[in-house]
Amino acid sequence: MTETPSKAAPFAIASAAICALGIGISLLLPEPGRGPAVYGAASAALGALCAFSALARGVTKGSTGVLTGFSIGFICRAALVAAGLFASGARGNLALVYVGAFFTLYAATQVIEVLFVHASSRPQGATP
Repeated sequence: MTETPSKAAPFAIASAAICALGIGISLLLPEPGRGPAVYGAASAALGALCAFSALARGVTKGSTGVLTGFSIGFICRAALVAAGLFASGARGNLALVYVGAFFTLYAATQVIEVLFVHASSRPQGATP
């Protein structure tokens, strides 16, 4: 069981770094787009935390655990995209800014999650 956290650590750090970068870039945008972009990036970062946690726990349980982890991550993100958009109050083109920030960060963290599952499924060390 201690092997998975050590495998997960570099991927968790990469995901957190991408999320911090996304939030940082959102903070640099001019108003009025800054608010929706920050809400979108923050919602996506929270979704990434939920999804990666579920995957890290599920990857030790085989393919069923991985499928469950991805499903939990998808459901969390589906709820967060709606909740964040509602909380941001973005309308019209500003809603597109929110969606762009959310799904850009979603795509980046999803790639990291897939790479984590791939790395966790490969045996390490010498094979006989």
